[in-house]
Amino acid sequence: MNIVMLGHSQAGKTTYMALMYSTMNNGPYGFEVLCQDREQHHQLLLAAQAVLRGDYPPPTDHRQVYELKLRHGPSDLVDFRWRDHRGGALTERSTSGQSAELRRDLLAADALVVFVDAYELLTSPRGARKVRSLMAPITAALADRTTFAPLVIALTKCDLLAGDDDVRRFNQAFDPLINAVQQSRHVYGTLIELACGPQPQNVVGPVLFCLYWAIAKRAEELNGRIESAMRQAAAYQAQNHLVGRWRAAWRGEPHPGWSAADMLNRAQAQYAELQPLIEPGKRLENLLGELPLF
Repeated sequence: MNIVMLGHSQAGKTTYMALMYSTMNNGPYGFEVLCQDREQHHQLLLAAQAVLRGDYPPPTDHRQVYELKLRHGPSDLVDFRWRDHRGGALTERSTSGQSAELRRDLLAADALVVFVDAYELLTSPRGARKVRSLMAPITAALADRTTFAPLVIALTKCDLLAGDDDVRRFNQAFDPLINAVQQSRHVYGTLIELACGPQPQNVVGPVLFCLYWAIAKRAEELNGRIESAMRQAAAYQAQNHLVGRWRAAWRGEPHPGWSAADMLNRAQAQYAELQPLIEPGKRLENLLGELPLF
């Protein structure tokens, strides 16, 4: 699974990544995220410790890629790649290499996490301009997508905001993107308020929302294969009589009883893959059930 994270410089992407990894590495709700690169693992944990002390990392000046794994108890659930695009790629000309790479990632992504500095949006005219420039490549990519992807609008620095008016103004700023998601047949979106500082809030929300859909999609695929194998097993078993066996032998086809047994074995193997996904899928559904969808 490929998750693409993007947003302008100073939106909090690098800080979020460190806090998310540190929190998920401790196994909240029975889920654990592991970095497959030991050096990145230590760097992220050290960065998170610094943030909790109030020492924030510098903005990312290049595209970062993290190879991660989601576990639930003893079970490996999802291997995923987290791509962190540097903020400058959003303002470069469409002919630049970084801009072209961003568009390829947006089209190929299995999930998108869009970071916006909510405080800047509501206190500076520059914030609104940033939102408009952020929406342009995303809405263009959504229009061209042909495969499913969840999308998270991650509102950072929400601990600095107060009052319902802020929330309404923010929603109005994102109406074009929300409308694009609602018109797409391939995207489901949500909006999550974050605080990424010494007192973090909701940092597990974006990653768990994306991974829930990956688990649900995998479970749906396996369930479809199980049902197909069971139907084929029943069809072969229905031919497992004298005439059916004679017809199969005459045509050089496998014995229908053997074919039925083979299909049942396939169904059982696929059910063994499905079973570890059922409990964590239900748990994530309960955890994320109150998030608004658009």
